[in-house]
Amino acid sequence: MSELQKALIQGMESAEKIDILIGLTDITSEDNKIALHRHYVNGWPITTAAESRSLDDANFRKTVKSLEAVAVKLERYKEIEWARWGYKSPCVAGE
Repeated sequence: MSELQKALIQGMESAEKIDILIGLTDITSEDNKIALHRHYVNGWPITTAAESRSLDDANFRKTVKSLEAVAVKLERYKEIEWARWGYKSPCVAGE
């Protein structure tokens, strides 16, 4: 996943969306789940969210990348389905 492929925005995601995405991963640690919510729902910086649950920063960043990868795949899936049914997203550049 390149740095340009981001589907999640710090502090702008709903708790429900993060829970659904977590459910599509192998993330099981409650500390990781709470830290992910603090980052994506509450807007905490990654390092602060990790430290708040005594998580190693480098390992938590891998968890963030894992969740982001699932979100990117889900966005791609939605684009395919939208195209299949003739829907064009107003967010797609150049249209």
